Amino acid sequence: MKWSINQLRKHQDTPLNFESDVEFPHLIDNLQLIDLSPIHVEGTLSAKSKEVYADIVITGHYVMSCARTLEPVEVPIHIESLEVFDMNDYELDEDVNRHEIINGMIDLKPVVEELVVLEKPVRVVKEDTEMSLTKGKGWEVVDEDQLQQKPAVDPRLAKLQDLELE
Repeated sequence: MKWSINQLRKHQDTPLNFESDVEFPHLIDNLQLIDLSPIHVEGTLSAKSKEVYADIVITGHYVMSCARTLEPVEVPIHIESLEVFDMNDYELDEDVNRHEIINGMIDLKPVVEELVVLEKPVRVVKEDTEMSLTKGKGWEVVDEDQLQQKPAVDPRLAKLQDLELE
């Protein structure tokens, strides 16, 4: 997913359409994923005087662990972005979508990788997972009504209830 400025200048009148699949296997460990599908990237590149505009659509999916059950959950990726590559030598702004053209080449792969990393959700919960766990090993959730009810007394201590406090 690299293009030279000279190659793009040939398409000055009409945008250059592109479509490609990219894989980022190192992101599986880096982002603590179960799996990451090949990322499909399509879009157009338009060369203007000192800038190149990349209008891109990124699709694919992450496979992450459910935060409640640890079961695999497929999370779709759909990112639409307009990225600007600048040929000017001045210091680039902190604008998120502005990138430098290096050695007369535009490389979209690191931009796509950055967008895939930024769009990853922090955690996911599987849709059909029951949201109210009520008991586990050694614990149980009680609501206010159950809390206000008199607790069951251990039969061995039942005789103590008959004693009056002075």
